[in-house]
Amino acid sequence: MKDPCSAWPSLSLCIAILSWLLLGQVAFSATDPSLSTEDDPLPSASQKAKPAALSPGTPPSGSQPVTLPAVTVTGVGTEESIVPSAQPNSSVYGIPIDVMDTPRNVVPISRGLAQSAGIGQFGYLDPLSTAMLAPAALTQINYGIASSPTIRGRNGLTLINGIEETLNNNSEQNIPWNYNMVESMDLVEGPSNAVFGATQVSGGYVNYTTKQPYFDQFRGYLWDTMGMYQEYMWGADIGGPIDKDKKLGYRFSYMGQENGSYYQYQRNDQQNFYLALGYHPDESYTVDFYGDLGTYDYTPMWGMINRPTQSLIDSGLYLPGALPPSQATTGLVNNPGAATYLGAPVGISRRDVLLNPTDGGYGTTGLMQVIQKIQVNEDLQIINNTFFWYHDDQWILHPIFYSESCRGDYEIDNRTECRLTFDIPHAEAQEEPKEGKALLGELRLHNLVDAGVELHYQKNLDYNSDSFIVLNSYSLVGQNPLLWNATLSKAFQARIGNPKAPFGGEWPIPGAPSGYYFEPANLAAGSTDCHYAAVSPFYQHSLEISDRLSLQVGARATGYFVSAETPPGTPAVLFTQLNTTQLAPLVTVGPVYRIFPWMSAYFDYNWGYVVNAADMGGFSPFFTGSQFRLLNELYEGGFKFNLLKNTLFASIDAFSQYTYLNNRTGPATPSTVTGFEASMTYQPDRHFWAKLGYAYMHGTEDWTSVGHGPPMYQTYSTALALQQNLPLNNSGLYPAGIYNFLGFPDQVMSGMVTYRTDTGLGVTVGGLVMSEQYLGYDYGTKIPTQFILNAALFYAAPRWEARLSFYNFTNEPYWLSFGMGANGTRTFNYEDIVPGMPFWVQGTVAYKF
Repeated sequence: MKDPCSAWPSLSLCIAILSWLLLGQVAFSATDPSLSTEDDPLPSASQKAKPAALSPGTPPSGSQPVTLPAVTVTGVGTEESIVPSAQPNSSVYGIPIDVMDTPRNVVPISRGLAQSAGIGQFGYLDPLSTAMLAPAALTQINYGIASSPTIRGRNGLTLINGIEETLNNNSEQNIPWNYNMVESMDLVEGPSNAVFGATQVSGGYVNYTTKQPYFDQFRGYLWDTMGMYQEYMWGADIGGPIDKDKKLGYRFSYMGQENGSYYQYQRNDQQNFYLALGYHPDESYTVDFYGDLGTYDYTPMWGMINRPTQSLIDSGLYLPGALPPSQATTGLVNNPGAATYLGAPVGISRRDVLLNPTDGGYGTTGLMQVIQKIQVNEDLQIINNTFFWYHDDQWILHPIFYSESCRGDYEIDNRTECRLTFDIPHAEAQEEPKEGKALLGELRLHNLVDAGVELHYQKNLDYNSDSFIVLNSYSLVGQNPLLWNATLSKAFQARIGNPKAPFGGEWPIPGAPSGYYFEPANLAAGSTDCHYAAVSPFYQHSLEISDRLSLQVGARATGYFVSAETPPGTPAVLFTQLNTTQLAPLVTVGPVYRIFPWMSAYFDYNWGYVVNAADMGGFSPFFTGSQFRLLNELYEGGFKFNLLKNTLFASIDAFSQYTYLNNRTGPATPSTVTGFEASMTYQPDRHFWAKLGYAYMHGTEDWTSVGHGPPMYQTYSTALALQQNLPLNNSGLYPAGIYNFLGFPDQVMSGMVTYRTDTGLGVTVGGLVMSEQYLGYDYGTKIPTQFILNAALFYAAPRWEARLSFYNFTNEPYWLSFGMGANGTRTFNYEDIVPGMPFWVQGTVAYKF
């Protein structure tokens, strides 16, 4: 056995180098191109150097050489494999661990698997695509501007090569996400780990691995995608070695799109330029750079079909009739009963949604990331990951009324890690009882420690207005769309320049076009001039106690140093500022027991504080200290099975997560999600794979200690308002109590199957089933149980690829709630409902060289 004391000089060296790096000599780590970031495992005890063994066909010394016949082996390549246990994974604990020994639920998604499910194939995050692979990741439409799906009823976090993108609020980055730069992604359910950390409340996170440089040879491809409803997307991707020694490589990728939409007046035109550079001179040192620049001209998909009723959901019947725009208002004052102007139900096109033709905006994003890795010796590795993200956007939606202007927000993040492996000495048992050895297995005491510090700085200058919600005042039938404009309302005009109006009134946004307004005091909705720093030391320890028992423990403490004030343009009477220092600890514990080599049992406990973010991830000057101490606590346990010679992977788990739900114009509220999940992935060869999943999730909101119940911009359906002559847009509160999640199906089941021939021809079929979803806390209107079926035909040859996708090929008229689960937009659910897209076709052709 190797002398374990030799590990301690390495530890001292690690601490010295870490201190040197933090003083300004920065080193950056490389990214493993096959899975998630920082996936270069240090050798385990079983991988340490051993005496050379004779390989098949190698004769002993002095023997005559023997020639064996050639054998051709055909299997599933690394890039083609979809079985989660195919490779170690680092997205759960930040260090590479076998999935069977990982005490959490993680779904690795390759680029090919994402293409099969439709993730990113629409120019935005389709709400059903991730659920095709992970039922717990059914999401809402997120206005088409989200970077991560909803996971277990709560918006997920967004990580890029292992660093959290904090310039968003509840995964809504307010600009369409660029899926062209993504190579693969890992979807993790539950709170984040000690290495990655977490700022905001979440039900999980997605770790995106961006495209990697090519070092072996020059290669590339050109592609073009066209689809029904004015969908046009195209791109090019090239890369290869730069020097003759193939130590310096690059990859450049471009995507353009000019997309209309099934929904009227909705568009997304964007250009993205991505560059990856890598320098890998030897095994002891590597450095990689990733950069992306995106420009966007788009319309957020916010106003869909208003006035949702059971007749609209079941029969497509809409209640027409409208107030004059000048009389549109919220609340009960000067708000006439619905029976005074609503007419008899009529049929409506599902394409007619509540967007003003003048709605929309533009924006820019920028990414720069450098990851460097130093292999000091076989036991010590140092990694540094520096991340920069830039965001600028400006857009307006007149019916809501929603206007936003973010003036060059940016974040800088730097994480330095020291990864150390060592073995703890232990005496070999002379007469160990057979029962004990059978229970615990062979004693190993092998350790992998990942310790370091993460530094973060963020600047936000954000203007936002979204509290004057009068969507149900407008009629999609018989009214000019240009009149869908809240600024025409006398009630809205009365708020302009009025500091006593709700949320401080409406004020012109400095430097923005005419008609843009912001609310200075809208809390989590988020007008703010904020900058903050965060310092996060962390420690993650993977202990392989024996060949059957392992333990993951981690701890992190994030110190926030926040300065926030109301932004320029705020009247002096409303000026408020916040200067605070807060501490957010995190602790994780996760044992794993190998019952058999092919079956493991695990338990995971994650406890930590996270924060309530304002628009674009800053902090509101109106926040109190409690908004920096939101508990995110997870209990999860389950079993994993690796069967049929690593071709069948299955898992079952049960979980309970205590978290908080987001309220756009109020403090966060406690909530709990409990559930059960089961999944199976089968891939016997390169010709066939199947993936099935089921999730039962039940979420509740606890308003018992708040003093009132949940708010909604309208607390009853429009049909009930017509029947009882109640005002629309009453903007009321329910009584205090415990309520079930809205817009959230308790049960989701999905599956996908693919078969491919040796000629390259193949077919994929996928399906999704969702149980019923209630729109309001009165539980009077619901979306019934629904299903959606997709299919695709594809052809893959050495030079050409083609894919023809058929979405919703049975043409089911399905619906989605506008706000799902713990998302703050659930308060719009009686004002807005999303008509799912009907049958439509998309085709892609690619040429490879």
